[in-house]
Amino acid sequence: MNINEIIKQTKDFQYLCNEIKSQNFSKSILLYSKDSFYAEKFAILLSSVVFNKGELIENENYFKVLSNSHPDMKIYPQKEKLLVADSQEIVSESYLKPILSEKKIFIIKNIENSMESAQNKLLKILEEPPKNVFFIITSSNSNLVLPTIKSRCNKYELSKIEKKIIEEELSNVKNISLIASICDGKIGRALDFLKKENILDIFNLALSTLKDMKNSKMVLLYSNKIFKFKDELETFFEILYDLLEDVLFLKTNLSNKVKFKSYIEDLKSITDDYSLKAICQIQKFIDNSLKELYFNSNQILVVENLLLNILEVKYLCK
Repeated sequence: MNINEIIKQTKDFQYLCNEIKSQNFSKSILLYSKDSFYAEKFAILLSSVVFNKGELIENENYFKVLSNSHPDMKIYPQKEKLLVADSQEIVSESYLKPILSEKKIFIIKNIENSMESAQNKLLKILEEPPKNVFFIITSSNSNLVLPTIKSRCNKYELSKIEKKIIEEELSNVKNISLIASICDGKIGRALDFLKKENILDIFNLALSTLKDMKNSKMVLLYSNKIFKFKDELETFFEILYDLLEDVLFLKTNLSNKVKFKSYIEDLKSITDDYSLKAICQIQKFIDNSLKELYFNSNQILVVENLLLNILEVKYLCK
């Protein structure tokens, strides 16, 4: 998959290129996308256009940017989270003269993962960047970005990539239609799923959990089945959530929004078992389960509690 060629064709990219060319481009921009992989690739390609004054030219700037070897483009953080020391380095570096270009660009990815103190260290430099210095910041969760950071940046939400584009790019991949549906316009997620040979098994198990798990005696059975994919619990929970969303669409006569259209009959068979209230409650339970996984809670307990909650809410909200 040539991610850069996909980005070049998007309306988002073409619009921002025009903003750069007309000199309306903010020196501090915050790109939102639930696909952090895509947002980073977008920010990098956009940097080449900033260096080339709004033009998408395959010159020295372009190739050095794409190979991450441009001396005037810095990507932070180097590790998982932006630290105070990183922010201090960004501020210091921003006052140094460019080496190859007339401009300097700092890409700060996934800023929502940063320490609050690290974000605070950037406030002044984002509000008044030095001459010819640009900041391109990415975030997959705007709710976790400090309001003071948001207020100092122009905000731009990146659109999802159309399902048909992902299918065309990965047309020779097994189960690509299912993968494209699950990833929901997120290229990074699609590429992750390509590494999972068992994605169809995980999907079918999630579907069966909603369709066939009828009583508490079956919780242990399904818990054991799920734990065969213990390294893919996050994927399982996300698919479970998406299936419920499709059921919700069917119950509210929005069948045109259903993602898993090839499983429409299975989804219809689930609709009678779950009320609207139950679906919303279960989706909240899934969100909480994902958070518990993130904080390294007991995985077996997380799975079993979720399954019991699904059954309980399913029957209480009939």
